[in-house]
Amino acid sequence: MPRLLDIESGQLFLDGVDITKIALADLRGAIAYVPQDSFLFSTTIKNNIRYGDPLSEQEQIESVAKLAQIQSEINNFPQQYETIVGERGITLSGGQRQRTALARAMLVNAPVLILDDALSSVDNQTATQILKNLSGGTERKTVIFITHQLSAAAAADRIFVMEKGKIVETGNHLQLLKQKGLYRTLWSQHQIEELLH
Repeated sequence: MPRLLDIESGQLFLDGVDITKIALADLRGAIAYVPQDSFLFSTTIKNNIRYGDPLSEQEQIESVAKLAQIQSEINNFPQQYETIVGERGITLSGGQRQRTALARAMLVNAPVLILDDALSSVDNQTATQILKNLSGGTERKTVIFITHQLSAAAAADRIFVMEKGKIVETGNHLQLLKQKGLYRTLWSQHQIEELLH
């Protein structure tokens, strides 16, 4: 989508516009991307969150930290937002790094947010709450959430089920449960695992 790899025209559209026809700077400016292994800088948590918008006010930083479900943990650190995270965020847990990177992407407020397995180190309940936070509010935003966490994915408006690199099913959670297929099988396995825990 951000055209890191070139594709043929007529394959991928953003608001009805072929992405190969959009100026690269404009396209990438409209997308915030959070990978599974986000890079954090050896600076304060505050500076890591406001990296894409260095002039952000504390109130804005705290607002996105709250949406990303990281604010309460930041407030428990001795220096709170002024806490220095080591190189690559080594002083934070994997889930804290991911949620800090998510807060950074949310602060930029791009119309498209891509979460590429970006909540893999976050428990299902927290991931689900983050997605609810993203879907709330009045601003329309497209969130592309790539995940293996079924309970979090179930909240999506539209789910694309992939197997061996191909889309094999599409629909919302209830539609996919009504039909035989990979999603229903995976959901049944997920429900059994939840009962056993």
